[in-house]
Amino acid sequence: MKVLILSDIHANYTALQAVLRDAGQVDQIWCAGDLVDYGVCPHETVAWFRSHGVRCVSGNHDRHLLHILQTGETEAYRGTKMYKWAHDNCERVTPEDIHYLEQLPMHLSLQADGIAYLLQHQMGEGSLAYQMPESLHAFDDFWQSWYTGSACGERRMIFGHTHRRCVHQLDDRVLWLNPGSVSYRRPDDPDKRAHYMTIEDGVIHFHAVAYDRSDSLARAMAYVRSGSMMTTELQDAMFFFGDAATSRDPLPEA
Repeated sequence: MKVLILSDIHANYTALQAVLRDAGQVDQIWCAGDLVDYGVCPHETVAWFRSHGVRCVSGNHDRHLLHILQTGETEAYRGTKMYKWAHDNCERVTPEDIHYLEQLPMHLSLQADGIAYLLQHQMGEGSLAYQMPESLHAFDDFWQSWYTGSACGERRMIFGHTHRRCVHQLDDRVLWLNPGSVSYRRPDDPDKRAHYMTIEDGVIHFHAVAYDRSDSLARAMAYVRSGSMMTTELQDAMFFFGDAATSRDPLPEA
């Protein structure tokens, strides 16, 4: 079986399509959440997930968008320097997209090739948002709390959230992994490619593919010219989608 592992798409439909072309034929697609925010195509992204039977969990940015929709904050911030990509995304998703995000579970118990998987976006919340199971004891505690499938010999957890791809092995048949972000890196990583992972017959493979970032950059530049988005949000976009050397370079001239 070949499983495509995705995470942290962040409304980057162009990158998602590049990954799908690069990955080729797969049997299943699993996603560790964060379909929206920080990108320009939330509807196209969520609509694709809705129509392709992806096994997906909720990410913190998915829940953040839903919270903003509930508060009505977008209208108050529209056209001001308080406006963020999350507000932009709120204005682009459809009721069907919103329903899909609302019903995403926090955890999924899955199996492939005789291996048990526990899929989630992150391990903790708040100050523990970036905590990971660094010991076998922590892994076992988390597994026992959330895994609901039948027993298997080898156990693997899949996380997203950090945007840092890795495989962390705790025992001979116990590990956790992260496919990295389809959309963007952390500020210390200048790689602009879309990261993803495949697991074929139980073997983990890392992948990265370049994609056309021009549309995302053009949409961000429109906000630069209008002066109607938070500066740090646009600085992030210049780093992710443009040629800024850091995520806090001065914005280009409008």
